[in-house]
Amino acid sequence: MDLPRLSDADGLLGGSLVERLDRWIADMRSDDAAAARARERWLLTQAQESSTFAGVLLDLGEQRSAVLIDGCAGRRHRGTVVAVARDFCALRTASGRDILLSYAGIASVRAERRSATPTGDRAVSLRASLDEALATLAEDRPRVLLMTLARSEGLAGELRSVGRDVLTMRLDGEPPTSAYVAIAAIAEASLVT
Repeated sequence: MDLPRLSDADGLLGGSLVERLDRWIADMRSDDAAAARARERWLLTQAQESSTFAGVLLDLGEQRSAVLIDGCAGRRHRGTVVAVARDFCALRTASGRDILLSYAGIASVRAERRSATPTGDRAVSLRASLDEALATLAEDRPRVLLMTLARSEGLAGELRSVGRDVLTMRLDGEPPTSAYVAIAAIAEASLVT
């Protein structure tokens, strides 16, 4: 049996060596692209599995995404997340009002328009807590509106002091009375002008 004779154009391995190399390189590129896509999916899955609520808020704030936050008692707030802390976030509304929202008082948050999907896999660097933020505000004795987890109506008045787990307010009304609010029960606080 005679073997077919290879021409110089067929190269040492038969067929055009250049064509075979082109196919091999194309296959390698395809394999590399598939591996890169698989790695990207794996990294996204890892990030999502290690996400936290605070991390999601941090991502949305850094994207400057307009968000809609559903809170307790059917309250909704639209704005931009401007600070994310250990147990609360600050939201700035379109009118420029800042609202401190405890995580316990937030049911859900969503971007109002399409944006990059937040992974939420980063740690929050602002270590302040809601009671610390309120204590700082109390130094100026501002008028605030507090919403608690237990009431659908707010408490409005002058923020007087903040203790270890209690906040003292002088409520609006005649005669003015004091209210003592468990900090753990606060859903949101906003300055009233």
